[in-house]
Amino acid sequence: MSEKRNSASISGAGVINGGIYDRVSISGAGKITGDITAEEIKISGAGKIQGKTEATTITASGSAVFSQDVIADEMKVSGSARVDGQVRVKELKCSGTFKTGKGITSEYIKISGSLRTELDVEAEIFKASGGFKIGGLLSADRVEIKLGGRCEVREIEGERIEVTRGGWREKGILLDGLIKLFTGGGMAELHTTQFEGDEILLEDTTADIVRGKTVEIGPGCNIETVEYSESLRVADGATVRNKSRV
Repeated sequence: MSEKRNSASISGAGVINGGIYDRVSISGAGKITGDITAEEIKISGAGKIQGKTEATTITASGSAVFSQDVIADEMKVSGSARVDGQVRVKELKCSGTFKTGKGITSEYIKISGSLRTELDVEAEIFKASGGFKIGGLLSADRVEIKLGGRCEVREIEGERIEVTRGGWREKGILLDGLIKLFTGGGMAELHTTQFEGDEILLEDTTADIVRGKTVEIGPGCNIETVEYSESLRVADGATVRNKSRV
C-alpha cells in the first residue's frame, strides 16, 4: 500500500469514526460509526459497526454486529456475529454462531458451529459439521455435510453432494443432550425439500425429491421421490417411496 493508514483500538468503552484504517481492534465495548475499510478488524469484546465493512481479514471472537454489508477476503467467527446486510467473503470459517438476514456469497465456507441465514448461500466449496438453517438455496460445486446438529435448508444444488453421519451418531452413540447444548438444535439430521446434483450421497436426511446422476440413499433417510439417470442404491433402513430413472 502506498498510503499510510492509522490503526485504532478500543479496550474499554468507546467510539471509532468510520474511515480507512490499517488495523482496528475492539476488546471492550465499542462502536464504529459509518463505513469502514481496513486491513484487519478484530472484535474480541462487544463491537458494532454501523456502516459498510470492507477488510482483508475479520476476526470475531467476542460479540460482533455489522449493520450493513460485509466484504472481506477472510472472515473467522469463533464467538457470535450478526450481519444485517449481504456477506461477500472469499473464505468464511465459523466455529461459533453466525447469523445474517441476507445471503452469503463465498468461495469456501466451513461451519463447525452454527449458521443461520434467511436467504441463499452460494459457494464453490461448502463444508459443515455443525448445525445450520438456510432459508433459501444452498448452491456449491461441492457440498460436504457431516451432521453434527439439526440442519435445515430450502434446497441444495451441487455437482457433488455428501450428507453423512458425524460426531457421536457416526460412532453409534446418541448423546442428544450434548448435541442440543452445543449446536442449539435437536437430532443430528438434515431436512430439505429438494436435492439436485450429479453425485449424491445421503444419510439421516428427510427430503421431498432427490434428482441426480448417481444417487446413494443411506441409513436414516426418508425420501419421497428419487429421480436418477445412471444409478441408484438404497440402503437397509432407508425409505424411498417413489423411484424413477429419467
